[in-house]
Amino acid sequence: MIATTTSRLRQRWSDWWEQRLPRQDELRLTQRNLYILPTRAGWGFAAVVCVLLLASINEQINLGYALAFLLGGAGLAALYQTHGNLQGISLSLGSPPSVHAGQVVPVPVTLTNQHRRLWRCSLAVSATNSQTGPSDAAAQFADLPPGQDACVVLDIPTRQRGRHPLPRLVIETRYPLGLFRAWSYWRPRTQVLVWPALDPHAPPLPDHHGADPARTTVHQSRQGQELPEGLRDYRRGDPVRWIAWKKSSLTLATGAGLVTREPASNRAPDRWLDLEDSPGLAGLDTEQRLSRLASWLVAAEQEAAAVGRTYGLRLPGQVIACSHGATHLRHCLDTLATWSGGSATVTKRSSL
Repeated sequence: MIATTTSRLRQRWSDWWEQRLPRQDELRLTQRNLYILPTRAGWGFAAVVCVLLLASINEQINLGYALAFLLGGAGLAALYQTHGNLQGISLSLGSPPSVHAGQVVPVPVTLTNQHRRLWRCSLAVSATNSQTGPSDAAAQFADLPPGQDACVVLDIPTRQRGRHPLPRLVIETRYPLGLFRAWSYWRPRTQVLVWPALDPHAPPLPDHHGADPARTTVHQSRQGQELPEGLRDYRRGDPVRWIAWKKSSLTLATGAGLVTREPASNRAPDRWLDLEDSPGLAGLDTEQRLSRLASWLVAAEQEAAAVGRTYGLRLPGQVIACSHGATHLRHCLDTLATWSGGSATVTKRSSL
């Protein structure tokens, strides 16, 4: 019962914070979004000062008064400096790259000190889960000289594929004496795209071929015109010297694209990776199949760079035509990451 009540109170507290923190990729720290409280050392320091002051009052010790007031003044000065160490700092978020599930996302955060004479020391930036507390990402520290900026990179672990919001970030400081902790919360708007995890037990690429739907459409647009042996449709990345200009002039006149030469002896068949029909996927659930397809896509791109064999991707209701290159690989992996047919929703609200 107590655990349930605590969980509800924590959830309400978290929801209240969420309402106060709109998502934004840039944040300037002001008095409206800065918070400060004593640390354990600060509470202990305050207790010592109070005991010293009471003893001085009881014994009428003038040096005790002076020491108590001196320590109290130092504590108040530390309160002002700790809060001022964060006030006026601007934070901006960089573009986090896409990674495979199970890997860490490097999230770049730029801190800017717009004050021309004030140093900002011992700043810590970390990620925190709004419900479970601090995440597995280690805090990054930085010092800001006057009028300069610094960049810290937070390594945030990922668990599931899909498009996820970044966790809540915290910037804090305990400078100069560690008696007070000043902090601010930040909820970035940018989302990170997480690809399916790579299958460490993936078998070699399957020799699974099939008709290219995109190529069939091109032939129909040419009104039944077939390409001679050794010619094929132009693909992104083909050298200019491969283009058959005479044949291309005829195909362009009919509304089709360029044509390139490809000797029949050197031409490798296109490789198709199919979520439902590719060998090696039997007995796997949807997420395991997507994970294996992600591994095969990386291997197919390496093969394409070595021998020039293109590859395509087939999913229920979606087909990506054969090609190769970093852009094509990213397009295929992005499609796997966001594909939701036959699986539960993978985007979560609280964490990666």
